[in-house]
Amino acid sequence: MASIRNKKSEKLKVREDGWNLQNPGAYKLKEYNALFDPNMRHFFENSKIQNHLYNSGQIDRHGRCIDLDKNKDKIAILEREFHAAEQAEEKRMKEELEMRYRVQRKRFSDLERTRKEEILEKLKMDRAISKEIIAIMTATNAGNLQMTGNLQSQSKGSKNRRMGTPGASLSRIENSGSRESGILQNSGFFVTEGTM
Repeated sequence: MASIRNKKSEKLKVREDGWNLQNPGAYKLKEYNALFDPNMRHFFENSKIQNHLYNSGQIDRHGRCIDLDKNKDKIAILEREFHAAEQAEEKRMKEELEMRYRVQRKRFSDLERTRKEEILEKLKMDRAISKEIIAIMTATNAGNLQMTGNLQSQSKGSKNRRMGTPGASLSRIENSGSRESGILQNSGFFVTEGTM
């Protein structure tokens, strides 16, 4: 019995000698991992906790613990792939936005060009219509002037023939600035001395 106690005390003495506060690296404690602690098993059997551990990559589908130290290389490769995939997605999105911008700019320029063409066509049509109106007005004015001149010459000759005295009624019509005499002359009526 004394030998068993001696052996235990020797082990404790060795352990105590290994622990030194001046040199804490001389005796290193094992790193604690709660996943391997049998007293925490009931906590990790909860389905919500297992889902969290699976999503964070600490356990696999079957509930086995994944040693992160052994899988550091695999995790680094996965992180690089994720980073490369994110960069490729950002580049694709940027190119897509640029293409959309170019298409939109082209559409707007086409719309602007067609709008300007429509305005130009409308201005050309308005100008052509105004030229036609001016041409018609000048033609009708020239025709009216010629027609009034013809009517006046016809009325002068016929009145002189009817009346026999060339100056009496004709001088009244020509000298009177009244509107009625002008209307009568333009309409082709012959005015005699008695109707005035």
